[in-house]
Amino acid sequence: MKAALQNYQARMRRVLDHIDRHLDDDLDLESLSAVAAFSKFHFHRQFSATFGLSVHSYVQLARLKRASYQLAFADAQSVTDIAMDAGYEAPDAFARAFRQRFGQSPSSFRNSPEWEPWLAAFGPLDIARSKLMQRTFTTDDVTIREVPTTKVAIMEHRGDPATLPATIQRFIAWRKAAGLHPGTNPTFNVALYLYRNWLPGSGEEVRDFPIYCQRLSFFPEVPEHETVAELFSH
Repeated sequence: MKAALQNYQARMRRVLDHIDRHLDDDLDLESLSAVAAFSKFHFHRQFSATFGLSVHSYVQLARLKRASYQLAFADAQSVTDIAMDAGYEAPDAFARAFRQRFGQSPSSFRNSPEWEPWLAAFGPLDIARSKLMQRTFTTDDVTIREVPTTKVAIMEHRGDPATLPATIQRFIAWRKAAGLHPGTNPTFNVALYLYRNWLPGSGEEVRDFPIYCQRLSFFPEVPEHETVAELFSH
């Protein structure tokens, strides 16, 4: 029974991975059921039962999530191009779907995003994506290494986590104005995970410095499944 369940979950994870890697392709029911190696007749019911979303809704939300990041953080990309990337043949169809989900037009969102409705709209997608994700870690996932002294500039986010994207927007604007491209100037976030689990049993001690996360690649500059981050402790 356990082996059968693990096999089932692996096949469903394969579908989510395929969607992430092929957002620009035709993700119809037939192609996705083939990836999962389920019959098309049963696949859409199995997908909905597992993730709480239909296949169509999941794909649409994944594309709209990428589109919303492109609107907020990629000024050079036109709304028309973003609509095409999201699978819409015309900007007005994209605008209707976007407004229905977020309560704002794409242009309004680009100029002044309302992040709390945005966060609520993606709640079902986040829940679906977390259902089959790995949630446990071991000491083998931690590597101890030396990191050279690095000068940093700090921008703090305070308040509701739902407004974090607005702070990210301010940070990106500051970085652009300062000429600090992420390809040549590393980006860090403060992180908390290692304090609770790994550190107490490791025998290591930390200096008076927070555990932090270095962003090596970013969504939507790369597909979401290709984003990479490293966690560090001093």
